[in-house]
Amino acid sequence: MLRCTFVILLSWILLIACSPSSEKPNELAPEYGQLTGIPSIDAISRDIQNDPSNLSLYVARCEAYSAEGMLKEAEEEARQLWERDKTNWKSARLLAWAYFDNNKSKPAIKVLNQTLEIHPDTLHLLLLHSHMNMLVQQYDNALISAEKVLKLAPANIEGLFMRGLTLKFIGDTIGAMNNFQTAIELDADYSDAYMQLATIFSAKREKIALQYYDNALRIDSTSYEALFGKAQFYHQNYTATNGMLSKAKTAYEKTITNHPQVPEASFNYAMLYMEEKDFEQAFHFFDVATKYDPSFGDAYYFKGLASEKLGNFEAAMTNYNNAANNNDRFGRAAEAIERLKYQLAG
Repeated sequence: MLRCTFVILLSWILLIACSPSSEKPNELAPEYGQLTGIPSIDAISRDIQNDPSNLSLYVARCEAYSAEGMLKEAEEEARQLWERDKTNWKSARLLAWAYFDNNKSKPAIKVLNQTLEIHPDTLHLLLLHSHMNMLVQQYDNALISAEKVLKLAPANIEGLFMRGLTLKFIGDTIGAMNNFQTAIELDADYSDAYMQLATIFSAKREKIALQYYDNALRIDSTSYEALFGKAQFYHQNYTATNGMLSKAKTAYEKTITNHPQVPEASFNYAMLYMEEKDFEQAFHFFDVATKYDPSFGDAYYFKGLASEKLGNFEAAMTNYNNAANNNDRFGRAAEAIERLKYQLAG
């Protein structure tokens, strides 16, 4: 999820600076960070050299490290910022995200716990604490922090969302729905809540799910999650007479048009054609899926099966072998290879 449920904004007002060593001291003084060869980062480092008291530059460099995938550097920058003043909740939040991005959930939550002892009523910290605990499945702690947010600010949208999400994960679907519904009553454009409600009703196979998907699409007409979710709902519920088959095809095509690089939509669309015994179309969309994800074992397997149904045994064998080399779930590809060998030999 990622910071998938909501965006926690980083403050540009941090009161400290960091000083990693430099590999090129003649070009950049050591206390201002080493050059990386990445223009976006090096430009900030040079700006820091020219304006060392501009506090927002240090935050910008930390964020730039993270954006470039330099997670260790981002963590070190954030850690030094925080250690200069452990009472600064903004630097604590920055460090917590840096730790979490670097797969260090325990240190991230520890920093938040320490800072919450100093700033127990800071909503941004409580929300992040709830969010991170939810992600590591510490649902009791996630719920406690969400409840604290709502005690301080009963109409806090993100607090309602976090409480709803946590309740959903612990199995209280009705409680979750009530929180998501309250969130969208307070903010009619809160797409994450619409998506959660759509997912819940979709699992129940209730048509109201489509209304929630449409509301999410009203906010973002290209949302992959909403487009794909809507296509899946039609796919899972179509019959020969209810008209959902054509709607499923239209929804999948719209999803693929907007997100051609995401292989799951093409794979699911191909599976629909397999169900309809249209093996040529199925082969085509399995092929699209494997082009965008060359390690998609299931797509190779069904691509092989479609080839076999079309009588193209050589292509079937190639795809079964590709499946066997890419996560052959349940040993299906290996069994198909042996079956096809026997059939060809006969």
